[in-house]
This record gives sequence, structure tokens and C-alpha cells, in this order.
Amino acid sequence: MPKTTADSPGLLINHPRRYELFSSLALPLVRRRLFERLAERSGVRPGDRVLDVGCGTGALTLAVAAAVSPDGSVLGVDPSEPMVEHARRLAARRGANASFTLGTAQELDAADGSFDAVVTSFAVHHVRADRREHAFAEMFRVLRPGGRLLVADFRGPSGRHREMIAAAGFTGLTRGRELPFAHWITATRP
Repeated sequence: MPKTTADSPGLLINHPRRYELFSSLALPLVRRRLFERLAERSGVRPGDRVLDVGCGTGALTLAVAAAVSPDGSVLGVDPSEPMVEHARRLAARRGANASFTLGTAQELDAADGSFDAVVTSFAVHHVRADRREHAFAEMFRVLRPGGRLLVADFRGPSGRHREMIAAAGFTGLTRGRELPFAHWITATRP
């Protein structure tokens, strides 16, 4: 049965090769460095267990996997099966300590406090506006106390997103940008 608007996760991207081509053209020569910088900004360390929400083709997941190696791991979650399959193939080719599964930001299939960090890049704007607050609450739930959050997107994080992150219980919100178009917020679960 097809999903209705009321139960859809939000905007899905189901063409990984087109997405990769577009990303490469839109961000020539800087894409890989951008994700490396976001991984650094997230504060992940070797040995961390990390969740990448809305992982898409796995660009940030793979950058984070390199940062948490050799003993850490990253789980990428995305609602698009073609994107998850593409990410799995790419991670396998690179030998990255990353795994991928289907899921949505609004209903994370993980135990409370099971991750040291949660990252998400260029995905929050795809979550239905009426479900974003719940998505941030889910990110908070799966982080351990002291866990870190990184949210990156194209537009400067709106006051509403900062409000939702704070309402979920996060503290120590900081914001900035990488390159002219990638804006980020970091926060901590107390």
C-alpha cells in the first residue's frame, strides 16, 4: 500500500547516482573536504559509536567512520532503499567501518543512550515540517548523556530549528558555517 502524505517520512531522494552527480557538480572539488570538516566539527573521536540520520549516499557517514577508526563505528539511517544500498556498496569498496539501514529521523530504531554522537547533513529540510520537532527528540533520546549532536544544512539554521533542538533537551548550542552554504549547529545532551 503506498504511503499517504500523513504517514510519509518527508521528501525522499531515490536516485543515488543522479544525487552523486548533482552533488559533484554543485560542490566541485570541495565536497569531500566539506564532509571531513563536518566530521571534525562533530567532535567525534576514535572509538565513538555514531549515528548518521538521513545519511543518503553516505558521504558524511564515511568521513565520520574515518574519524572514529579503528575501534569506532557509524550507522547510517535513511528512508530511501536505493540510497542505503548505494551507501552500503560504497562503504564496502572503501572498507569503512560503517553500516546502513532503512529508517526515518522521526522513528529511530535504536535503544535510548546508545550513541556517543548523532550527525545529520543536508537532511533536516527533507523531514516533514510537522515532524521535525519529534526527529530532534529522537536524536536526543538515542544519545548517551554527554553525547554530541551536529546538524548541517544548506540554509542558516533557522531560529525555529534552534528552538526545536533546545526544546528536545540539548544544551550548549553553537552555530557556524563551512564554506558559504553549509551551516551547522552543534549541541550536547546533558
